[in-house]
Amino acid sequence: MSGESYRALLRARSWSRHLREKGFTWDQIAEVLALTHEVSPLRLYRLAHGRTGADVAALVNDADPAGTAALRDSRLYDYEGWPETGRRPPARLLAVLAEIYETTARSLLSEAVVTSYEAADRVLLDDADFRHLDVNRPTPPDWDSRVTAKTDADRTSVGRTAVDAASCMRLLRAIDVEEADVKRRELLFELALAFGGSRALDLMRILTLEEKERLAGVLRNTWRTDEATVRTFEKMTLNARQADDVSGPAKLLPVIRGQRVAVGKLLARESIAPTLRDRLLDTYTQLSQLAGFLTYDLRDYAAAERPLHDGLRSALELGDPTLIAYMHYWLGRVAADQHRIASVVDHAFAVRSWAARSPSKLLAPLHETLFSLACAVEGNTAASARAHESALVSAGAPKENEREFLYWVSPTVVKSRRTALLVRLNQPGQVIKTAEHQLAEIDPKFKRRRGMMLTRYARALAQAKEIPEAAAKLTEAAHLTRQHSSARLTDEMNQARARLEPWTNTTYVRQLDETLRSCGLTPAGPGIRA
Repeated sequence: MSGESYRALLRARSWSRHLREKGFTWDQIAEVLALTHEVSPLRLYRLAHGRTGADVAALVNDADPAGTAALRDSRLYDYEGWPETGRRPPARLLAVLAEIYETTARSLLSEAVVTSYEAADRVLLDDADFRHLDVNRPTPPDWDSRVTAKTDADRTSVGRTAVDAASCMRLLRAIDVEEADVKRRELLFELALAFGGSRALDLMRILTLEEKERLAGVLRNTWRTDEATVRTFEKMTLNARQADDVSGPAKLLPVIRGQRVAVGKLLARESIAPTLRDRLLDTYTQLSQLAGFLTYDLRDYAAAERPLHDGLRSALELGDPTLIAYMHYWLGRVAADQHRIASVVDHAFAVRSWAARSPSKLLAPLHETLFSLACAVEGNTAASARAHESALVSAGAPKENEREFLYWVSPTVVKSRRTALLVRLNQPGQVIKTAEHQLAEIDPKFKRRRGMMLTRYARALAQAKEIPEAAAKLTEAAHLTRQHSSARLTDEMNQARARLEPWTNTTYVRQLDETLRSCGLTPAGPGIRA
């Protein structure tokens, strides 16, 4: 075996290991390898199993106790080269190889080659099916054993599902279109597989080839984590934050989870210089916050709290008051959506306490916003308004030397929170007075924020019985859901649509319902997509 052939085998062996962990069958791995290896199916299956020709020859000979097989690796390579070179493999040998590779004998040949065999040999090839030996082969569900919901949760929690396999197949096809160079294609596949599948390709585009190679080396544990590696993770994290404004959690969350797992492994695996370790731990904390926020945006509150609490622990380990305060803020926001007022107040006090120790001026509006939210949920209009006005003043502080994850804190954002408070306080008249002006101030690229404002505006208009205007605002918001996957936005939209129920048969609401259906939304039922 030449040096290049052996390197190809090692790469295929590495890919196969990762893909088997994802739940791929041997047939699926062979299909994946076919996208980057222009070789016969017989060779693809050997590469999928990560075996040399000598390994396979030994297994074939061991399967024949009488010793009549006597297959040599050179002869196996001849068979693998057919029909371009070499010779056609015997049907009986293919049946033995099918058992070794845990597939069907027909899978080891192209359709054109299968037709070249005699009828008796084709029967032998058709009968040689050993896919049941593949432990990753999906089996029909035993409905009698499916007794609890926990059974299904446990079954899918380890990530060994057909959906994962299909996603990875889409990844390879996307890479095949995007990258012509074979080596760079393999590099992209390796990184994207580590960082969430095909959805990570957008993230990979911001990296230089040198950054990708260094990152792959670190993930393989063949390259030490250095300053450039940490800088790359920081760059990816900042880019992910900005991507959320555009596309939303459904596309981004798997990528963030992949990054977070990778950084966590580096922190646990390596002895790093203290300064670099602090920076890496800072990145891990930010990724935990981002994972928690994206999960919260999907309205999975219990799942959102886990990474947020983990991020809080790592922020405390780091001793960074700005990060600690920031984690408390988002834990407070999650608690507010669950109407856990005491918890919201606790986190608001925690934000204020840690903000006093931080150089950041942008933490003040965060704790004041939480206090305002808690007061609104309790129905205390005056206290909520006072806290909101205080937050609005604080948000105008200069942003010099502020942490990059606070980029979104501004008077415009704090002002837009006012409508959410007024909705909680059931003051539709005040919402109508402020919403139009605030819509004009929201940058169109912030799709979730604009969609939220539109749905709250529509809800207030419906309460005021301004039905045509309410339907128009909801129609605009519905189109934004095609671009942004926020479940909170979808839920707000359904709540606003519910206010229009008495006018279901009017032209305006019927047209709105048609738009909702075209956007994959149902006209009734909170937070449900069709």
